[in-house]
Amino acid sequence: MKAPFDPERMLVDRRILVCVGTGGVGKTTLAAGLALAAARRGRRVAVLTIDPARRLADALGVASLGNEPTDLPRERLTALGVPPEGRMAALMLDMKRTFDALVTRFAESEEARERILGNRIYQHVSDALAGSAEYSAMEKVFELSERDDFDLIVVDTPPSQHALDFLEAPRRLVEFLDSRLVQILLHPAFAAGRLGFRLFQRGTERVLRVIEKISGVSFLEDISEFLLAFEGMSEGFRERARQVQARLLGPDAAFVLAASPAVASTKHALAMLERLVAACVPLAGVIVNRVHLWPVDEPTPDRVPSAGADVESIAVLGSALTKTGLDSGSAERAARAALECADGYAAWVRADAASTAELERRVAGIGGFVRRVPELAGDVHDLEGLAGVSDRLFGPAATARREEDR
Repeated sequence: MKAPFDPERMLVDRRILVCVGTGGVGKTTLAAGLALAAARRGRRVAVLTIDPARRLADALGVASLGNEPTDLPRERLTALGVPPEGRMAALMLDMKRTFDALVTRFAESEEARERILGNRIYQHVSDALAGSAEYSAMEKVFELSERDDFDLIVVDTPPSQHALDFLEAPRRLVEFLDSRLVQILLHPAFAAGRLGFRLFQRGTERVLRVIEKISGVSFLEDISEFLLAFEGMSEGFRERARQVQARLLGPDAAFVLAASPAVASTKHALAMLERLVAACVPLAGVIVNRVHLWPVDEPTPDRVPSAGADVESIAVLGSALTKTGLDSGSAERAARAALECADGYAAWVRADAASTAELERRVAGIGGFVRRVPELAGDVHDLEGLAGVSDRLFGPAATARREEDR
């Protein structure tokens, strides 16, 4: 078994931190909590969400997020222990604008750029051309990592049943560009100019004529213009895809797998873990969220003394409760009820420990860290709530430790 990876160093040494996992495990909140923990260590952090439901904006207590980083208020960060050199910004992916920026970068000329961006075919299929939210997210991560104003980019990836969707998006785009369909359309038909209906068989021609007549859209003219302009950019997209994938699989990146103790979640997390390891993804560790934990630093008892099970324990607790003003009968009933509740909670703790044991064992076996975040009383909807998550991941004295290390 390898020595466990130190998650504290992950926050300080890495350039990109990617949170992966299925939906419903609190991944967005965990990503923001990791970002805050890094900012508390003096790093300039941008956290990117792909979640259109605005959960990150809600958790950060800001009105809205856009496609460019929005800085969190300095006074709020200071109150949460972020030093002056630390910074935390957030943004929400706009897939269309991100892909438009790629077109702008790789278009052969200003004229080609305008033809593509203004083309009706492109305007309707640009989201599909991006391959998925994952591809646009990867492009945005690469763009941010090229800038000098951030030390760390934390990514809240889209919920996925497959761990490698995020990494495989560039390959899927390249496969699309190299597909037989695109090659048929691009080579050699449109290389010689607009061939219009001559490209198609007679039956298809009639169908397209009807579509054009009904819709008023010059379908063939638009698609020929689009493909002709797009053809010159294909190599640029291929090279960009290679660069993005190399960056995310390189030594400056780390992946964190988020899960919950629910049986279905741990099953999916184990499957993701296998695929990540097989693909040589730099997996740093796993965070198990919303776990029932025993509130003291002792092993969870096999059973808590409950009603009638331990007369002495009930008597001791009942005696203590009488000091709060309860009569002896009420105190005894309250003591029995309290011990029964504790017994039930201990059962939850044991169940969560059993359901996550295999996942934690496998992660520890590859040298990854394991951190648990307890089930909280309510949803995290502000920076103070995120600070609580960060404290549970790295301890409330993280800032003090950072200062002592100087």
